[in-house]
Amino acid sequence: MCTPLMSLASNPPVPQSPPPMPAYPIHGNLVLHPGTERSGKRLSAFAALVLLLCISTWQGRVLAQGVADNPKVAEATGSGPLQTAIEVQKLEVSVGPGGQEIRRWVPAERLNAGDEVHYTVRVHNPGKQAVDKVVVTKRLPFGVHYRRGSATGPAADVQFSIDGGETYATPETLARAARGARNSANKPLEKDYTHVRWVLRKPLGPASTALLRFRATFS
Repeated sequence: MCTPLMSLASNPPVPQSPPPMPAYPIHGNLVLHPGTERSGKRLSAFAALVLLLCISTWQGRVLAQGVADNPKVAEATGSGPLQTAIEVQKLEVSVGPGGQEIRRWVPAERLNAGDEVHYTVRVHNPGKQAVDKVVVTKRLPFGVHYRRGSATGPAADVQFSIDGGETYATPETLARAARGARNSANKPLEKDYTHVRWVLRKPLGPASTALLRFRATFS
C-alpha cells in the first residue's frame, strides 16, 4: 500500500525563524518561496512516480476483484426468481521438476497483460417451481476480450453484442454483417464483443444450478 511521507522525528526542534523571503504566486492563491521551488519540483516528480507505480501494481487486482465482487455484472431473467454468482480464474503456467510445464487455473486476484481468464457464471433457481425463458447476460469488462468458441452452457444458445448490449446475434450472423461493413476486413470480430448472452432452451428446475462458462484474454 502506498502511504504518504511521514516525519521521522515525533518532536523536532523548532528553529529560529529566518528573515522573510519574497514569495511568488503560482496556481492562483498558492505561493512559493524561491528557496523551496527546486525542492518542490523534486517532491512533485517523486509523488508522480509513486502514483504511477501504485496504479501499475493495483490496476489488475482492482479489475479482477471488481469483476468478481460486483453482483450486477451478470444478469439473469426468467419466469421466476434467479440468483447469479461469478467465479473468475486465470491460467497460471509454471515449470516443474525436470522442466515440465505445469498449467493450472488459480483465482484471478491480479491480472497482467496477456493473461487468459476463465469465467464461470452460476445461475441458481432458489424456488420450488421450474423457471423457463432463462436468459443470462454477462458484460465483458474493459480490456477483456472473448476467446472464439469458448462460451458453453447446458442446452443454451450463445449470442453476442457489439453495440453495448442493445442487440444480440450469433457469431455467424455478426460475421456476415461485418463482412459488409467498412474497415472490418482485417479486424477480429471478437475484439468488438461487449456482452455474452446465454438463452437456455430448457427450464431450470427447482433448486438447480446451471454453469455457464467462457474464456477471455486480458490486455
